Amino acid sequence: MTAPLLLAQACNNRWSNHRLLAACAGLSPEALRAPQPAAFFGSLWALLGHLLDVDRFYLDALHDQPRPYQDTDWPDLATLHAAQTASDQRLIALCRGLAPPQLSQLITLPRASGPVRERRLRTLQHLFVHQLHHRGQAHALLLASGVAPPQLDEFFLAQDEPLRRAELAALGIDEEALWGTAL
Repeated sequence: MTAPLLLAQACNNRWSNHRLLAACAGLSPEALRAPQPAAFFGSLWALLGHLLDVDRFYLDALHDQPRPYQDTDWPDLATLHAAQTASDQRLIALCRGLAPPQLSQLITLPRASGPVRERRLRTLQHLFVHQLHHRGQAHALLLASGVAPPQLDEFFLAQDEPLRRAELAALGIDEEALWGTAL
């Protein structure tokens, strides 16, 4: 049960990031980068970059290719969005290929104080919680910027499937295949 749920979380993560970044396209580059007192990292732009940079840090470790955390100076929203899409697809592929015994394996996280060993499952769960936490902040920052934030608090309830069908199809997410059953 754990591996299929991780795949569902990875697909939901992809959908949520797509919706968030599509809404951010409603802001000018100046508005995205504008200082906001309530913003973690100082601005919506810095927050979006942090989300992606942390994804890449953990995904490298989860693929047994650990590298130190690095802030990236993303040039524009289109580039960041493309990189987030690639990161999200990489996470989906990882979760799709995980066998239950792999979830308890140790991976290495390179920290400033030295390498830390952590279980793959705990690291994945941490990554999902990190994304949820910061996407919630981005949601509030969008609202404060005058852009209607997207609905991000859904997790594939069957009753809402008609509302998301076209969007998920465009993202290549097949819910019937994901859940292994028709809704």
